[in-house]
Amino acid sequence: MSQKKVDAYKDYKKNRTQILKKEKRMKKLEYGAVGAVLALIVFWAGFSVYRNIDNNIKAAEAEAAAVLTEVDYNSYMGYVSGLSTSYTE
Repeated sequence: MSQKKVDAYKDYKKNRTQILKKEKRMKKLEYGAVGAVLALIVFWAGFSVYRNIDNNIKAAEAEAAAVLTEVDYNSYMGYVSGLSTSYTE
């Protein structure tokens, strides 16, 4: 081995605990970031499904709502009262 490689190995061996701690910390941060992104995707998908179902329910309720129609029977009642009800044989 060359002297350069030997010096690099000695430096690594001397600072091994700090290097390993830093690598573990970075791995935990990576896992946390990936977990946060996955949680965000799951939340977004769930919210989208909820919103679509809610909109469909509201649309179905609007279609099924009773339609009230007001009818004016005054002219009909006037016509019926004007008819003769006597039966002559």
